[in-house]
Order: sequence, then structure tokens, then C-alpha cells
Amino acid sequence: MRNRKHLTVLAIAAVIFIIATIFSESTDHDLSGTGSPLFPDLLAKANDVSTIRIQTNAGTLNLERDQEMWKVKENNGYPADINKVRELVLGVGNLIKVEPKTGKPENYERIGLQDITEKDSPAVHITLNAGAEDVVADLIIGNNKASHAGDSKMSYYIRGVNDPQSWLVDGKLPDKWEAKDWLDVNIFEIDRSRIKQVIVDHQDGEKVYIHRIDSSVRDFTLDSLNPGEQLTAPFEVNNIATTFTKMTFDDVVSEKESGAETTPVYTAKLTTFDGLVITFQPHKKGEIHLVKYSASYDPSAVSSDAMPDNTDKKQESESDESKSEHAKPTAKLLSAEEVKQEVTKYNAIWNGWVYQLPEFRIKNIGKKKADLLKKDNTPVH
Repeated sequence: MRNRKHLTVLAIAAVIFIIATIFSESTDHDLSGTGSPLFPDLLAKANDVSTIRIQTNAGTLNLERDQEMWKVKENNGYPADINKVRELVLGVGNLIKVEPKTGKPENYERIGLQDITEKDSPAVHITLNAGAEDVVADLIIGNNKASHAGDSKMSYYIRGVNDPQSWLVDGKLPDKWEAKDWLDVNIFEIDRSRIKQVIVDHQDGEKVYIHRIDSSVRDFTLDSLNPGEQLTAPFEVNNIATTFTKMTFDDVVSEKESGAETTPVYTAKLTTFDGLVITFQPHKKGEIHLVKYSASYDPSAVSSDAMPDNTDKKQESESDESKSEHAKPTAKLLSAEEVKQEVTKYNAIWNGWVYQLPEFRIKNIGKKKADLLKKDNTPVH
């Protein structure tokens, strides 16, 4: 009986030893790297990175730098989210070795480091290049888990492409790798105080015109109200304008390849107190809308009392009385030159693209007069 128990203990010890061997397999040389950066030279070259290739079992994503802009090759060169690009490059540069793991290819699958071509492989192969020839990082990322280091860091199993030795490293990397996850989804953002008016021309000839005389007036006025007509609530009218304040998209496609109908459902034009005009045209494609944008500058729309923030010197000498809580708010307006630069920037991005937006944005901007009027005897809010 004692011999049997002794053999059992030895068997368990052997299993533990095998598991430890698989996941450690360290040598004195391996351990010497503990606590050091996985790619010690990368941060110094971070600003030189010009291409990024991300390969997974599902396909390949290529990010390419065009001067100061990053673009997603698989989306016909649409701008990439610069914050995600920065997160990846700096994230790889800041990976710190925690401890060496297996160096045997037959054990890679246990920690998600098998070849990306293998069925259901979770591995991600990332290559960072500074120029055509200079590979500054080439690594495969496997499984991950919460790090003991805290600070929202993660622990990743990683190996260099040309190095069989795998490592457990600490750091923070992006967690989504499809092309759509790397697009800059922000179409534009505009301060509410700048918005002067919105005109919506519908296909049936109806025109919805909302406006205000200056930014100190909170609510927009619906033009052409007949005697006895009342609005359901001011916010219903305001929503037409405020829907424009921050525009993001669900998807973006080339206008030539979109397959959308030629005639827009309606055309909306937003005009600001400093002369920016944004044209918004949703086109039907089956059950979705694809929106075309364009921008222009209209000097005749600039308010006579408009005072851009960067040229307003009077505010520095205003009396205490004018600075009281009852003082008229100052719109955050831009100079003519700044608006023209804004127009150039927007058109450079928007030209040739159409955007799929959340349906509520299409409906908010496309409200007709009947949608805004009180229909019964319920109180107006």
C-alpha cells in the first residue's frame, strides 16, 4: 500500500514537472531579459513607423501613413483612427518582459501562439516598418489575461517571428483587429453655439427652415408657422440642429461602389454664424441610408457682430458687470481664414465617400413640419 501511495505521489510530481517545463523552459540567458522592454529600440523610432501590417486567421489589415495621416488600405485608403495607431505603436514599444515561457513550437497552441494559418488560431501577427526595409517590430500575440501589475494593464503571451522563445509580457494593446475597427469614425464635430440655421429641402418640395438670430437665443425658430399652429416642444425643433453637433458613422464606402440611389431623400444645409456651410444628403440603398457630405464658405452668412475667439481683444477689458452671469454668451466662432481651412480639410476627407449613419440621425434632421406640430389639446412642453 505504501509503495502504491509513493508511486502516486511520484506520478503527480512528474505531471507538475512536465507542465512547469512546458510553460517555463527558461535558461539563464532567457531570465536575464526579465523586466526589460521586448523591443528596446522601438520607442526611439515610433515617429518613423510608416506601415503596419496586422494578420489574423480572418485576413490581413494594412495601415499606411500618408504624411501626417494614417489610412486603412483595405477601406480604399480611408483615414484611420490615429489614436488607435498610436495605442498600438506605443503599446508594442512599452511591452515589458515578465518571464520566459515555452520555446517549443509543439507547445505554442497552449498559449495561443500557433501559426495564424492554422484553423481557429487566435494569434495576431503584427509587423511595424519604418520605411520599406526597416522592420522595427515583428511579433505574434497569443492569449492574454489580466496583469498582476494593475493599472488596466494586461499580460500577453508573445514571441518574435524569428525567435522560438515565447514570453509573458505586461502592457496594453488594442483588442480589435478588423479593418472597420481601425477607421476614424468621427465625421465632424461642431459647437452648438456656432449653428445659425438649418434648411431641409424634401423631395416633395416641402422646405423646413429653422433659425435663430444669435447664439444667445437657445431655441431655434421654425419658420412659416400659421396662425393657431403650435410646436409639440422646442427640443423637437432644436434636435434638427443639434443632431449635427457630433457626427459619427457606422460604416463608410466609396461613393462609386456604394450602389446607392442617385437622388437624395432630402438635402439639408447647416449654416453657422461664421459662414461655414455643411450640406447633408442621405441616399437610399435598400433599407439603409448612405449620406454624402460637402462643405463650403458663405461670407454673406457671417453675422455682423461675430467676434472670433482668437481676435476678440475686447473681452480682456470688459467690465465686471459685463462678465456677470447675465452677460450675453459669446459664440465660439472662427475667423474667415479658419473657416476656409475647415472647409478644405472636410472636403479633402469627404470627397468620394458616403457614410452609413444611425437611423435616428436621418430621422431627426429629416423631420417635416407636420412632425413638429402639436396635433391635439395636450399641453405644449
